[in-house]
Formats: sequence, structure tokens, C-alpha cells
Amino acid sequence: MFTGIVKETGKIYEIRKKSDDYILTLEVSKSFLEDVKEGDSISVDGVCLTVERVWESFLRFYALSQSAEKSIIRFYKKNKEVNLEKSMRVDDRFGGHIVLGHVDTTGYVKKIIKPNRNKVEIEIDVGSKFSKFLVENDSISVNGISLTIKNVFENSFILDIIPETLKITNLKNLNVGERVNIEINQITKNIYKFLKEKNNV
Repeated sequence: MFTGIVKETGKIYEIRKKSDDYILTLEVSKSFLEDVKEGDSISVDGVCLTVERVWESFLRFYALSQSAEKSIIRFYKKNKEVNLEKSMRVDDRFGGHIVLGHVDTTGYVKKIIKPNRNKVEIEIDVGSKFSKFLVENDSISVNGISLTIKNVFENSFILDIIPETLKITNLKNLNVGERVNIEINQITKNIYKFLKEKNNV
């Protein structure tokens, strides 16, 4: 389980396809690696992956096809910056919202608006299948980052991104048309399921 509070990024050193799966090697800071060992769970752009190997300043993961097909892993290229978060420990401070690392879908960046130097607005389209889960002021995970939905439209939503978030995550590199990982708030999904079953919606 993760919090969606991203404090570190890495970059893709190598990505190889093996049958329908992917072998992903990341280059990360030595400080990030200090307490990382094989078998640990790491959120990579919001996808929970298990560390297969640790050496020097590198981490290697094996991403199964179901993870790759639901996420932006299949679009990864060498040197792309990715968001990283270690799995939550019992004594960790909880700052964002519950992020499981199970990406629901990908959305595409519809608009990037810079109304002033203190924030950036990003509109993301998730399509009709997942738009029913969008609620204003609710939390949502975008590339593993816990963010708050500002506005909701038919199939899209707008986020306000503050400078600090841009600085320490890969959101600063986004372009219009680019895909991002989306994980709907688990509580929202559970409430929707409960109401659907209760009301036979």
C-alpha cells in the first residue's frame, strides 16, 4: 500500500519485452536505494512492482502483461523520468490517500493551462467507462501521485498542480496527448459498488 506522496523520481535505463511481459531497469539515487532490497514493493508511476534485483544505482522489475497493458509501461522509452514511492510502513506518517498500486486505466492529457506562475491546471480525459467515478474534491492517483480533483466534466477532470509537486514529480514533463496512469480512489469505487448493488443501478 502507498500514500501517493512522491518524493523521488528515477529514470528508465532499459526496458525489454519478454513474451507479453516487460523487464524494466531503473536508474535511481543512491539515497533511495539505502533500505531497498529484493522482494520489496515499489510504486513506479503508480504501478506496484516487486524489486527483482538491486545493484549499484539500479533497480530491476519484472512487469507482467496485465500490469503493462493497463498502464503506461508499454509506452516507456529509455531515459523517461518515472515517479517512485516505497511501500508504506506501519510507523509511516499518512499524508495522501490509500493508493494500492493497481492502476485502473490510463487517461490522456487533454489540456495544460498555466494561469499564473504559482500553479498549473491539467485536464485529463479518462473515457466514459471511468468517468462515473469522478467526484469533485475527491482524491485520485495520477502517475502514483495523490491529487485532488478540482472540476469534473463529461469524461474528464481538472487538477490544480502546485509548483512543489511539479518540481519533484514527472508531471512537469507532461505534454498534451500524453498518457498517464489513473487509479480511482478505492473508497469511491467501494461506495459506487455498494450503491449499485443496493439500488440495482
